Amino acid sequence: MPEPLPSDVTLRAPELSDAPALFALIASNRDALRPWMPWEPLTRSEADSRAFLESAAVSRQIGKAYTWLVLRGGELAGVCDLHSVDTLNCHAFVGYWLDRRQVGQGVMQAALMQMLTEAFGPLGLHRVAIDAAADNHRSCAVAERLGFRYEGVLREYLLLQGRYCDARQYSLLAHEWKC
Repeated sequence: MPEPLPSDVTLRAPELSDAPALFALIASNRDALRPWMPWEPLTRSEADSRAFLESAAVSRQIGKAYTWLVLRGGELAGVCDLHSVDTLNCHAFVGYWLDRRQVGQGVMQAALMQMLTEAFGPLGLHRVAIDAAADNHRSCAVAERLGFRYEGVLREYLLLQGRYCDARQYSLLAHEWKC
């Protein structure tokens, strides 16, 4: 029987005042983020995190991306988002990362369940997709646990640490979502 998901996971839209905490979390997780997140080497200061949060706020206002902070027990634990939102075709891509101290506890699954409920409810999306590095087994497992359907390999799709890597694409349709 699967472990119950943590009940103290919440999402909230980020604020500019979150920049110091966000940068500190990134800095403490560099080794875990570096293999999978191409933005990691570009995030070198609180100012970089603040610029990201400013961009996220603008993207939310114009409906192109929706970023949420993942909180566990009220403390920052990671980030998830819907990005590349296509309002004409009602689809978007999902991104996420988590503090390594929270990995393996169901935190991201709980967070993404909340985000997907928003995506398929108020945001009116029909399809969401996850493109995970083929070697990022934990990320692929999150997609599979949430009921995403594996669609195939996108060859040399991601540029990570100076080399092209295959990605596994997963998708979920609104009528398939069971929260």
